[in-house]
Amino acid sequence: MIFDFVIVGSGPAGCVLADELSKNGFSIALIDRASNDKPHAINHFFCPYVNKSPNYYTPVFSDEMGGNSLLWHSKVYLLSENEFKNYSWPFRYKELKKYSNILSKKFKINKNLMVKSERKNDLYYRYSHRADFRNIYKYLNIKQNKKIKIFKEFSPVKLKIINNNVKNVIIRNTKNDLENIEVNYDLIFCCGGLGNPHILLNLLEKKNKNLGKFLSDHPHINLGKIKMSELPEFKKILKPNIKLNLNIKTNEAALIVNSRKYFCGIQLDYKIDPTRKLLRLFIKIKNLKLRIFLRFFSFFVRKINGLFHMVGALWKKYYKYSFEYFFSQSPSIKNRIYLTNNLDKFGLKKIDIKWDLQNEDLKNYINLIEKSSKNKKILINKDVFLRKFYKNGLAGQHPSCTTKIGKNHNDGVVNKDLKLFGYNNMYVVGSSVFPYNGYTNPTWTIMTLALRLAKKLIKIR
Repeated sequence: MIFDFVIVGSGPAGCVLADELSKNGFSIALIDRASNDKPHAINHFFCPYVNKSPNYYTPVFSDEMGGNSLLWHSKVYLLSENEFKNYSWPFRYKELKKYSNILSKKFKINKNLMVKSERKNDLYYRYSHRADFRNIYKYLNIKQNKKIKIFKEFSPVKLKIINNNVKNVIIRNTKNDLENIEVNYDLIFCCGGLGNPHILLNLLEKKNKNLGKFLSDHPHINLGKIKMSELPEFKKILKPNIKLNLNIKTNEAALIVNSRKYFCGIQLDYKIDPTRKLLRLFIKIKNLKLRIFLRFFSFFVRKINGLFHMVGALWKKYYKYSFEYFFSQSPSIKNRIYLTNNLDKFGLKKIDIKWDLQNEDLKNYINLIEKSSKNKKILINKDVFLRKFYKNGLAGQHPSCTTKIGKNHNDGVVNKDLKLFGYNNMYVVGSSVFPYNGYTNPTWTIMTLALRLAKKLIKIR
């Protein structure tokens, strides 16, 4: 079988690429290890190619065609200009915004919502909107596109490379059947922040020294308790009444503070979830019966917790809200993924994840918390923060920087056009190419990068 383009991964990047390239007359092979194209709420989240990770690092996996677009909550906002300029991307923000505008028109979303922000009383606010679609594979009707051949429950297991050009991709399914796909033009990896380095570490003989290193994420933590009587004061601080003049209602507003290259977002969040630890356990457990039990048990715990707080409200001691903080992270050589000797169901080596908060991260997080709290300071130090994070924090939802973009092979894994250094026709798209992990949900930026690459590939082919 011969295809013009072979795309690995059917998530936000893979579907945007496949749709754009196919509509320009190219034949596409779309490969994904997912086992379903219908919702299966109980069975998702377990990441099948991760062998070990810290208890406080819980990567998710949808196991459905559409990838993690099923888990992105439909938030549509572009990486901010401040983040982009601080994080040393090797092209201009104007270019990124250009392709975001094209994508906005394609998905019928107000383009201004992608970048809208406001200042009030020396504070910076970022607004987001939720799109009308969630699973991008279904929204773009990829399954019915006659130019796209779907290989569900398949994974690449071997590449044939001649003179730095990939010629053939050998793929295997869960039944151990092999298919040989000939690549006419390019091979593009769109497997996510962990999936891209996982598969590249398995398949490439000539590996870039930065591949799999500098794993960065988007840590979340809830701090403080807010009584119902205090709520009006905090609403004024965290959710001001600013008219956006967009003639459209936005769904979220977050206070953003920054110090040098570090950013912190703060929102009012409904009371601290008592099942956060169970969620971590749920994500890591593969046994379906145990997962079903945990899901129902978590439901009852939340109901009982809600009843407890309702009774507390009668005596005005009900703490209904907390502060949800989410942070950018500076890439560290100490955070990385590496191959193990344990194999997944396709015969590829699984990965172990090494990730933690570094001293530089912690120092800046504490400063940002103090800077954001204004008159109502949340008194916290490094040790308190770590205890709370390791107990109830979340990380692993937005892994980034593992195949980061750079000026040369010493600086990154892909160049400004997302081509792998050292190869002529292999590309990578996804959060793995980010040079830093900011505070912005990365999905729309990933889709924008995919459209940018598609337009460039159409032009040169």
